Amino acid sequence: MKAYVALLRSINVSGHHIIKMADLKALLARPEFLNLTTYLQSGNLVFESEIESNESLEILLVEIIKEHYGYDIKVKVYDAAAFQETYKKNPFLAIEQIDIKKLYYIHVLGKADKATFEAIKSKGNFPEEMFLIDNTVYVHYSNGYGRSKVTGSFFEKNLKLFVTARNNNTMKNLLEKIENLKR
Repeated sequence: MKAYVALLRSINVSGHHIIKMADLKALLARPEFLNLTTYLQSGNLVFESEIESNESLEILLVEIIKEHYGYDIKVKVYDAAAFQETYKKNPFLAIEQIDIKKLYYIHVLGKADKATFEAIKSKGNFPEEMFLIDNTVYVHYSNGYGRSKVTGSFFEKNLKLFVTARNNNTMKNLLEKIENLKR
């Protein structure tokens, strides 16, 4: 059995796709999702499963939510090791003076094209610093995420892929929940 993190895109954002996490947890009380916990109301799940395919878990979660709520959402599932790697690869974590409250992980749902990302980055005049590593865009929002034009919508439009964003604090807390599963 493996531990997983599922990031649900656009859940409980601006009054759209409202799902109470307690209700979702009850809905997912089934053998495919063991020891399930949630974090915040924005669609963060940590669980164990005997299903060993991230894609199969993504499809299953999408189908269950579509069937029960009627929402056509996107989901990104990581196994515990991949999630930990995604966190550790953040190049900004190595900078001592960095304000970690301004670090975000933009999880790309699909295969991000490095050349497209670099073209977007080079033609924009952004105060944000950003790196694409594997399928995650690591962003330091020097003026804060809420004031930026380089948001999830920006990346979706320019990369032509769906994304879901999480801040550093959420990532760190999800890592702790994974560790708690292993105990």
